[in-house]
Amino acid sequence: MFLRAVKLSSFGGLVSSAFISKTKQESCNVKLDTADNVRGSCNVKLETINDIGRPEFSGLNVMETAGPEYSDLNCSDKSEKQDCDNETKTEEATEKVDFTADFELSEAEVIRPNEQGRQQAQAEKLKAAIAKARDLCWCKMYESGTPGMIVAISVNGKQVWQHGFGYSDLENKLLAGTGCVMRIASISKPLTMAVLAKLWEEGKVDLDSPVTKYVPDWPKKLVGEKEVDITLRQLCCHMSGVRHYMRKREDEETEEFDMKEYFLKETFATTDESIELFKDDKLLSAPGEKFNYTTHGFTLLAKVIENVTGQPFDKYMEDQFASLGLHNTYLDQASPIIYNRSKYYIRDKHHRLRNAPYVDNSYKWAGGGFLSNVGDLVKFGNAMLYSYQQKNGVSVQTRPPAPPTTPPPAKLPDVVPESPQAKTEEAQPEIPKSPETPLPKIEEIPPEDPDNPETEDLKSNPKTKNIDYLATLTDVVYQPGPYANVNKSPTPPIRYLPGYLKSSTMAELWRPQAGANLKWGGDDLVYGLGWAVRQRKKNYGFCLDQQHYVTHTGGAIGASSVLLVAPQPPQEGSRLPQGVVVAILCNMQGIGGLNKLAAEIGKAFHGFDQEKPVKVQKVYQC
Repeated sequence: MFLRAVKLSSFGGLVSSAFISKTKQESCNVKLDTADNVRGSCNVKLETINDIGRPEFSGLNVMETAGPEYSDLNCSDKSEKQDCDNETKTEEATEKVDFTADFELSEAEVIRPNEQGRQQAQAEKLKAAIAKARDLCWCKMYESGTPGMIVAISVNGKQVWQHGFGYSDLENKLLAGTGCVMRIASISKPLTMAVLAKLWEEGKVDLDSPVTKYVPDWPKKLVGEKEVDITLRQLCCHMSGVRHYMRKREDEETEEFDMKEYFLKETFATTDESIELFKDDKLLSAPGEKFNYTTHGFTLLAKVIENVTGQPFDKYMEDQFASLGLHNTYLDQASPIIYNRSKYYIRDKHHRLRNAPYVDNSYKWAGGGFLSNVGDLVKFGNAMLYSYQQKNGVSVQTRPPAPPTTPPPAKLPDVVPESPQAKTEEAQPEIPKSPETPLPKIEEIPPEDPDNPETEDLKSNPKTKNIDYLATLTDVVYQPGPYANVNKSPTPPIRYLPGYLKSSTMAELWRPQAGANLKWGGDDLVYGLGWAVRQRKKNYGFCLDQQHYVTHTGGAIGASSVLLVAPQPPQEGSRLPQGVVVAILCNMQGIGGLNKLAAEIGKAFHGFDQEKPVKVQKVYQC
């Protein structure tokens, strides 16, 4: 008596008849009555473990249930002249021998190739990150009471998730869609800074020059009794001393949205009219001495752009929006029809929801007067991230160089120039030659003969035909199939289009400026040029690990916003850009903590690899 165990894999889901014919003696609990010495009367009892919800098969005759594919299990096949137990000894004839085989018939568990592979792991990570981001957004909505919130997230230049929460118009019960257009408030500053940096690259402006060089009408400023100059760089990093919405020696305890200039309703036709609001006011501090956040300072930068380009600021910015591909970004004007424009809301002192009052933001277009949606903000963030990481139009990845190919042979001239040796030969008297007999038709090189036109090519390049043939062979690449990894030519380095700005320019914009410290969302940040920067910080093992990102928040009447860009070091073989971009828009003012929310969402997607499209595939068993 012996014991055999056979475990069939569920790969493919079918058990071939040939395999069962070979292992017909290895059935489950075969009870053989050897006393009667009956040849091939096998009653098979299948008892499988019901671990995945399959019905149990007990006491079944295989001949009745298995069909023709299992017919070979019947041991009465006359072609097989052997007993079901031909190894049973005569002294065990009165015993019943049990043969145990464990057949696992699986319909759900399929052995997938690369089951825990890269795509599946990334798909699961993406689902978990989206679920976490959705929970964070709902928590912020309940905490702040905003009627609507729109979120978009991009990883490595590809948008992986966008969602609209709540309502864009409560009175008409319109849901907040992902294409909803809202005020982006101070996110207008990075847009204006990108346009100014473009002029800086072209050599039209100098960031370290005084503003009076480009705006001669700007009055002289005194700090104490000393005349001071304001540079463009100081305006870009809020170190110029130009005021925000509150003049010097006014009540500093006034809430931001209680300041009168927030609620201006007059339309300012030109940038000069906007500058009249603050140009005669005293500076809050000496330029370069203290960080004083200012929106009016960017209005002064708008005047610089006007004088340098010779175009009105609003017209020039609309042209730049088109160049950046921001087709849903507009100036905040009340009269034009803008599709998907959201309504704006505020909370009163009793925390009741009210419609936001009408305001005209034409006096601060450069610093807080643009409209956009999350799709355009993510696109702009990716454009800045791509410009930051793109180097000289060539990929930063390291790939083996392509093998040098043999250049095609140059076309031989019709007339071969005569060498001096040939001239001396022509000067000698010609020796008469006997006529040549025709050679058989064989492919061999004829001997050189100066008078034979067939061998004239051999004088200059005797191996031209061979070189031509070898040159054509170098272009042949044998590829047996789409999944083959052999016989492939090395991939050439990827060429990229230039960014909107140079990498060195973006590094300057994202470089923290000395003394420009601020705090948003609980993080200690330093302002660069048009962006707030959180620097990379990790001093101890298993302790604080502060990731690098750049961000800008926005607050306007009836709206709050944030745009966060978290660069990641480009990996070998990856495509640019590499990093996470998060954009959030809300249609209610005064929502705090949006920068912290964007940072937590970006952290959830940190390390997610979106090199290839994620496609969750379900594998079914036949």
